[in-house]
Amino acid sequence: MSNYRRLISYIYAYEGGVKGKNIGFAKLETRNGQCRIQVSVRKVFLGSQDMGVFLLSAGSEIFLGRIFVRNGAGEFRTSVAVDHVAGSEHNIEQCYGLTIHNMDDSWQNYTTIWEDAVAHAAE
Repeated sequence: MSNYRRLISYIYAYEGGVKGKNIGFAKLETRNGQCRIQVSVRKVFLGSQDMGVFLLSAGSEIFLGRIFVRNGAGEFRTSVAVDHVAGSEHNIEQCYGLTIHNMDDSWQNYTTIWEDAVAHAAE
Protein backbone atom coordinates (compact mmCIF):
# COMPACT_ATOMS: atom_id res chain seq x y z
CA MET A 1 0.00 0.00 0.00
CA SER A 2 1.72 3.13 -1.17
CA ASN A 3 1.16 6.42 0.63
CA TYR A 4 -1.58 5.05 2.87
CA ARG A 5 -2.22 6.98 6.06
CA ARG A 6 -5.05 6.68 8.57
CA LEU A 7 -5.98 8.98 11.43
CA ILE A 8 -8.76 8.66 14.00
CA SER A 9 -9.36 11.52 16.43
CA TYR A 10 -12.03 12.19 19.08
CA ILE A 11 -14.33 15.20 18.79
CA TYR A 12 -15.18 17.24 21.91
CA ALA A 13 -17.90 19.81 22.60
CA TYR A 14 -16.73 23.38 23.28
CA GLU A 15 -18.82 26.28 24.56
CA GLY A 16 -17.09 29.64 24.63
CA GLY A 17 -13.69 27.93 24.43
CA VAL A 18 -14.33 25.58 27.39
CA LYS A 19 -13.79 21.90 26.56
CA GLY A 20 -16.67 19.56 27.36
CA LYS A 21 -17.54 15.92 26.74
CA ASN A 22 -16.53 13.63 23.89
CA ILE A 23 -19.33 13.58 21.31
CA GLY A 24 -17.85 11.50 18.48
CA PHE A 25 -14.91 10.95 16.16
CA ALA A 26 -13.35 11.94 12.85
CA LYS A 27 -11.55 9.42 10.63
CA LEU A 28 -9.27 10.41 7.76
CA GLU A 29 -7.80 7.92 5.27
CA THR A 30 -5.30 9.18 2.72
CA ARG A 31 -4.43 7.08 -0.32
CA ASN A 32 -3.49 7.75 -3.96
CA GLY A 33 -3.94 11.53 -3.80
CA GLN A 34 -7.38 11.37 -2.16
CA CYS A 35 -8.44 11.81 1.46
CA ARG A 36 -11.67 10.21 2.65
CA ILE A 37 -13.16 11.95 5.67
CA GLN A 38 -15.82 10.41 7.91
CA VAL A 39 -17.36 12.22 10.88
CA SER A 40 -19.70 10.60 13.39
CA VAL A 41 -21.32 12.55 16.25
CA ARG A 42 -23.88 11.79 18.96
CA LYS A 43 -25.55 13.75 21.76
CA VAL A 44 -25.57 16.93 19.66
CA PHE A 45 -28.74 18.94 20.30
CA LEU A 46 -28.82 22.26 18.47
CA GLY A 47 -32.34 22.35 17.12
CA SER A 48 -32.62 23.01 13.41
CA GLN A 49 -29.48 25.10 13.02
CA ASP A 50 -27.45 24.85 9.83
CA MET A 51 -24.22 23.04 10.80
CA GLY A 52 -21.04 23.08 8.71
CA VAL A 53 -18.00 20.79 8.77
CA PHE A 54 -14.63 22.54 8.40
CA LEU A 55 -10.96 21.48 8.34
CA LEU A 56 -8.66 23.74 10.37
CA SER A 57 -5.53 25.02 8.62
CA ALA A 58 -3.16 27.93 9.32
CA GLY A 59 -5.68 30.34 10.85
CA SER A 60 -8.48 29.49 8.43
CA GLU A 61 -11.37 27.09 8.13
CA ILE A 62 -11.87 25.06 4.94
CA PHE A 63 -15.55 24.35 4.36
CA LEU A 64 -16.21 20.68 3.53
CA GLY A 65 -20.00 20.55 3.63
CA ARG A 66 -23.06 20.47 5.85
CA ILE A 67 -23.85 17.79 8.42
CA PHE A 68 -27.43 16.78 9.13
CA VAL A 69 -28.05 16.00 12.80
CA ARG A 70 -31.23 14.14 13.70
CA ASN A 71 -32.21 13.00 17.20
CA GLY A 72 -28.79 14.07 18.44
CA ALA A 73 -26.78 11.93 16.01
CA GLY A 74 -25.16 12.78 12.71
CA GLU A 75 -22.90 11.33 10.03
CA PHE A 76 -20.83 13.12 7.41
CA ARG A 77 -18.65 11.65 4.65
CA THR A 78 -16.69 13.28 1.88
CA SER A 79 -13.59 12.80 -0.23
CA VAL A 80 -11.15 15.61 -1.06
CA ALA A 81 -7.93 15.96 -3.03
CA VAL A 82 -4.79 15.77 -0.89
CA ASP A 83 -3.04 18.66 -2.66
CA HIS A 84 -5.85 21.24 -2.85
CA VAL A 85 -8.36 20.45 -0.10
CA ALA A 86 -11.88 21.42 -1.19
CA GLY A 87 -10.46 23.75 -3.86
CA SER A 88 -8.31 25.69 -1.39
CA GLU A 89 -4.60 26.42 -1.57
CA HIS A 90 -3.98 24.16 1.45
CA ASN A 91 -2.89 20.53 1.31
CA ILE A 92 -4.05 17.90 3.79
CA GLU A 93 -0.67 17.94 5.60
CA GLN A 94 -1.27 21.59 6.56
CA CYS A 95 -4.57 20.73 8.25
CA TYR A 96 -4.34 20.21 12.00
CA GLY A 97 -7.95 19.58 13.02
CA LEU A 98 -11.62 19.52 12.20
CA THR A 99 -14.53 21.53 13.60
CA ILE A 100 -18.32 21.46 13.34
CA HIS A 101 -20.36 24.53 14.15
CA ASN A 102 -23.33 26.68 13.20
CA MET A 103 -22.71 28.38 9.86
CA ASP A 104 -23.34 31.82 11.40
CA ASP A 105 -21.83 31.43 14.88
CA SER A 106 -18.94 29.32 16.19
CA TRP A 107 -19.41 30.04 19.92
CA GLN A 108 -20.68 26.49 20.41
CA ASN A 109 -18.60 24.06 18.37
CA TYR A 110 -17.43 20.47 18.19
CA THR A 111 -13.71 20.21 17.50
CA THR A 112 -10.83 17.77 17.26
CA ILE A 113 -7.13 18.55 16.95
CA TRP A 114 -4.77 15.89 15.62
CA GLU A 115 -2.25 14.80 18.26
CA ASP A 116 0.62 15.35 15.82
CA ALA A 117 -0.31 19.04 15.61
CA VAL A 118 -0.18 19.37 19.40
CA ALA A 119 3.23 17.66 19.51
CA HIS A 120 4.65 19.95 16.82
CA ALA A 121 3.30 23.04 18.59
CA ALA A 122 4.93 21.89 21.84
CA GLU A 123 8.30 21.62 20.11
